[in-house]
Amino acid sequence: MGSDFIDRGKRTFAKSWDRARLRLRTSDLFTETPGCAGHSAAFDLLGDLALKPGDTVVVQREGCELVARNGLTTIGRAPNPPNDVLRAVEESCGIAKGMIDRLHIAAGVAEISLC
Repeated sequence: MGSDFIDRGKRTFAKSWDRARLRLRTSDLFTETPGCAGHSAAFDLLGDLALKPGDTVVVQREGCELVARNGLTTIGRAPNPPNDVLRAVEESCGIAKGMIDRLHIAAGVAEISLC
């Protein structure tokens, strides 16, 4: 009795699993992955560094300014960061992950947003 039921309904079960798999793959409002937050600041670059947009850096607070580091190398400083960026770094225990949005090599400035 049990095996007959499984044999008769085998195709139906497979189709329902395929529909569920399709629903998992289709993105909607709740499956979108948010990018970096809207907090960004301009950092004065220090020296000639091999950086490109999309690189991740560590942003730390030192006194009333922010310092961006790539590993142990300090790559930039923000002497007067916006209050929302400073507050975001403070809320994450004084250290945050950042991403380089834009590089202005001629001006020696990098726009870094916090993730």
